[in-house]
Amino acid sequence: MQKIFIIVGVAAMALLSCSHPEKSGQAVKESRIQTEGNIVVVPEGSPVSQKIRLQSVIPANYHAHYTTTGTVRVITGSMAEISTPFEGRITKSFVRLGQKVLAGTPVFEIYSPDYFETVKSFVQAKQEKQLATANYDRQKDLREHGVGSKKELEEAEAAWQIAGREYEKSEASLLIFNVKPEEISLGKPLIVRSPIAGEIVKNNITVGQYLKNDAEPQTAVANLGRVWVVAQVKEKNISLINSIDSVHVITDAHPDKPISGIVSYVGSLLDEQTRSVEVYVECRNDNKTLKPGMFANVSFTRQIHDAMVIPASAILQGEVHAYVFVQTEKNKFVKRDVSVTTGNEKELIVNSGLSANETIVAEGAVYLR
Repeated sequence: MQKIFIIVGVAAMALLSCSHPEKSGQAVKESRIQTEGNIVVVPEGSPVSQKIRLQSVIPANYHAHYTTTGTVRVITGSMAEISTPFEGRITKSFVRLGQKVLAGTPVFEIYSPDYFETVKSFVQAKQEKQLATANYDRQKDLREHGVGSKKELEEAEAAWQIAGREYEKSEASLLIFNVKPEEISLGKPLIVRSPIAGEIVKNNITVGQYLKNDAEPQTAVANLGRVWVVAQVKEKNISLINSIDSVHVITDAHPDKPISGIVSYVGSLLDEQTRSVEVYVECRNDNKTLKPGMFANVSFTRQIHDAMVIPASAILQGEVHAYVFVQTEKNKFVKRDVSVTTGNEKELIVNSGLSANETIVAEGAVYLR
């Protein structure tokens, strides 16, 4: 009897359900979202209304944060690799690794036949210039007193000009190698000097070794009191870097010691593969915490007045533009294209497309597509 009763009950329920098919279908239909162009209507009884959260867009002062990765580099002109300008044998070393040096400090001494020939040519050019100058002055004096001829004066002037040019060429060949002409002497080895002030960061000098003029640099001098941290900034966040209030650099070696910096240059070229530009951040490096080649996290902070900030979950991406849903009436929303930039990992700053105090779908916008 119990089994029969259950079967009869189930059958009765099925009959009741089938007796009003129009009402059941109508209830489902009435709960569906209605879409017409960019307008979306969410009926009162729709389950979607329970899944969306609304939020008013109210302007306020805001600190936007953007963090990316960067690499520590030596500032251009702050490092010099020193090689030999002439082929020869090293006869003396004047420096050691880690030593502080000034511009012009001797680094090593090299015995070079090629250098001796260069010095010899310079000395000869200097002597010829002196002789040509003396002869030219004498011919001018004779001409002024009516003794010398015009032809002899012109020849002396031409010889003086040629000798002067030859001397300048010989002098320039020495200055290129940081050799002071007034300090040279025939038969003395070449002293190679540091072109900048800094610290010896590389030293492979071995007294007695023979070097060719195309040999790799034997020493390097660097001034690391200031360095660049070159950050990779994505295309969509470039506008955030234009008016930076502060920049902090954090390395894996010292995660608890952020280092302040300033933006010195925003790259003009965009990397087409990574869609990013290089932003050069200059940092003081008195304690040598930042070492060239290190990776670092670079955090940019920008204060924005009257910023309209919305959750990242409110943004949907169309084929061309990003958009949000704006409430126009109760349960009625319109699709609106917007322009945004990153505020932080969870928030975006609206540049255009929204007005103050409008209400948007902050969460669940995906259900209105």
